[in-house]
Amino acid sequence: MRLVQLAHNHVSEVVNQGDFCLDATAGNGHDSLFLAQQVGISGKVFSIDIQAQAIQNTQILLQQNGLEAVVQLILGSHSNLLELVDKSVHGQIKASTFNLGYLPGGDHSVITQADNTTQAICQAYQITASGGIISVLCYRGHAGGTKEANSVAELCENRRWSYETIEGSENPTSPVLILIRKT
Repeated sequence: MRLVQLAHNHVSEVVNQGDFCLDATAGNGHDSLFLAQQVGISGKVFSIDIQAQAIQNTQILLQQNGLEAVVQLILGSHSNLLELVDKSVHGQIKASTFNLGYLPGGDHSVITQADNTTQAICQAYQITASGGIISVLCYRGHAGGTKEANSVAELCENRRWSYETIEGSENPTSPVLILIRKT
């Protein structure tokens, strides 16, 4: 099973219609669409990306699926998500998704960075509801990718968060999924 599908399976176990969710790295919109389908028209998804192209790609995908009203698209850095996500829902986010690396089909020189990512994950944890989940898919095949994945795992360990790591394969550059649960 692909790690993206595995992440979605775990997220779907905790998210219900009417919930609030966060896609911290909108990319091409696949997680935003998935989350919007989970929360339905009575819920809300906050979708952040630093690249205008990613926001546009996500908007198109949501429109094609009739779910644009469920998702608030936000142009900005995930490391500022405390400021970007409506404060009235802090502590109520049931699931957050992070797909690290670069925008597929976009500018490969614009990549997530370990420091910004760990800062963003700390903020996501802060606004996550008890029993919520944070899915972090780390792509290690690009410059800085392994360092970023190691930084996320180290953060979880240092904070003593409940988490599990699932390797894509035995290849050291394969993706790794880190699932953080707020207990």
